[in-house]
Amino acid sequence: MKIVKIIGIFLLVGYLLLCVGLYFGQNQVLFKPKKLSENHQFPTGQEVEIPVAEGISLNCLSVKEANSKGVILYLHGNKGSIRRCLRQAQTMSGNQYDLFLVDYRGYGKSDGQIVSEAQLFKDVQTVYGYLKKQYREDQIQIVGYSLGSGMASWLAAHNSPKRLLLVAPYVSFIDLKNHYIPFVPNFLVKFPLNNKAHLAAVNCPVTLFHGTNDEVIPFVSSKKLVQVDPTNIQLVTLEGESHRGAIFNNVFRSTVRRILK
Repeated sequence: MKIVKIIGIFLLVGYLLLCVGLYFGQNQVLFKPKKLSENHQFPTGQEVEIPVAEGISLNCLSVKEANSKGVILYLHGNKGSIRRCLRQAQTMSGNQYDLFLVDYRGYGKSDGQIVSEAQLFKDVQTVYGYLKKQYREDQIQIVGYSLGSGMASWLAAHNSPKRLLLVAPYVSFIDLKNHYIPFVPNFLVKFPLNNKAHLAAVNCPVTLFHGTNDEVIPFVSSKKLVQVDPTNIQLVTLEGESHRGAIFNNVFRSTVRRILK
């Protein structure tokens, strides 16, 4: 019995250490920024610095199109920077919509670091406010990929864009956590990023794109999100597609082209 007790104490201590480590280390797990030197030159577009706090600005990239009908605000995933994600956004180019890419705090040339969900939402709202000075809201299309889907759905719920497109979205980070490590308490999640709750408050048309072979965010996540409002949310299934390949998928490209006509 003494050995069983020792083993039990050892497992409990190990579990507590794991929970503490996950709580304090989740920023490093969730966010994988790549810094860029200040003299880095993008191959296209014009850089825009948007102040979000005293001494802190987000580095953005504006890519204009001839005879533009509006703008696509692209919120990228958790890795890299605009440099890496420009190729993703360019899958939506050629549709007479400008592209506007945002690097979150600590990514690319953006200042500061991400510390909370509220900060993420405040920052993207500031970016959206900047775009509203140049475009009517019915000219703004919001696209969120992977991590960016949580900020994109929040923006659509608190504003009135023309449309919301989410690529490889999750139900929430708590739901995603429960898929991988259900034994960790929900209250340890510092970034809930609840797409399900946000979509319930969205009034514009919503289109989801998800690969059936997504190895990061399960395809069933989008099937759950459709149930929030089946009359307003459409799911475009990308058969056999992976997580990283979703935004390069030909079905994604052709559907976006049709939507933006």
